[in-house]
Amino acid sequence: MELLKNTFLFRLFDKDKLLFGVIVVYIFGVLYHIRYQREEFPFFLYGMYSLKEPPKETYNTYSIQVDGQEIKYGKLRDAQRELITSTLENAVPLLVEHKLSATDESNFKTWLMKYCLDMRMAGDSKMDIFKLSCNYDSVGQVRVLKKELVYSYVAK
Repeated sequence: MELLKNTFLFRLFDKDKLLFGVIVVYIFGVLYHIRYQREEFPFFLYGMYSLKEPPKETYNTYSIQVDGQEIKYGKLRDAQRELITSTLENAVPLLVEHKLSATDESNFKTWLMKYCLDMRMAGDSKMDIFKLSCNYDSVGQVRVLKKELVYSYVAK
């Protein structure tokens, strides 16, 4: 019993019974959610990051080249990489299917060019966007099966 008197919850029970009750209810709530595999902020379960992804024959991704030099996503900060890749995955299909107005298409291309140039600290340039069809070989290395030009943009 002497060991328990030095714990945070025991001291909290002596000082503030209402706050103690709130924390204990919260702890039991989290344990309940863990038991039934629900996500509970700020505790995220392992299952949140380990859902099985069904294997595909090929995967599509996008590559950006500015003045013939490919932007290496691995060298970008996570936020930069996520902004570029998620934007391309959502915007390129709209560009290909001509579902954007000419103004929106021009604004998107201008924004992407300026964003890429800001990362490289370069001036006016030419940007090429490629759609890559890839798969994994037997040792887990990425193999590019097809590389097709989606569009080119020249900064003005």
